[in-house]
Amino acid sequence: MTSYLINFIVYTMAMIGIIFLAVIVYKKFSCNTASKSQFLNVEDCISLAPRKNLYVVRAGNERFLVASDAERTALISKLGEGETPKASVEELPSIVNIHKAKNADEVFKNLVNIGKNNGYNN
Repeated sequence: MTSYLINFIVYTMAMIGIIFLAVIVYKKFSCNTASKSQFLNVEDCISLAPRKNLYVVRAGNERFLVASDAERTALISKLGEGETPKASVEELPSIVNIHKAKNADEVFKNLVNIGKNNGYNN
């Protein structure tokens, strides 16, 4: 009788552990774009690498492209209403470097430099 009780307890604890682990993994990898605020809203996000993301954020009637990693958050550019950002001639070398980058760190640094070249600072 005691062996059945011990087996029941062990398997029940194992199932609770698996469910707990699944909840933690789900929360870590889900991109939460739902917002309760009426003024601020994350419209879209894309993951470049673990803990490195690009966000399109709406604040009232304005939209911004924001880059974020573990250490900092940087404003890349202000987006117009309903339009996609167009590259200027000054940005072309940086954008080309993004496509030739070997890893996500280089991409993130190039995106931050584009924002700084456009006059946006942290």
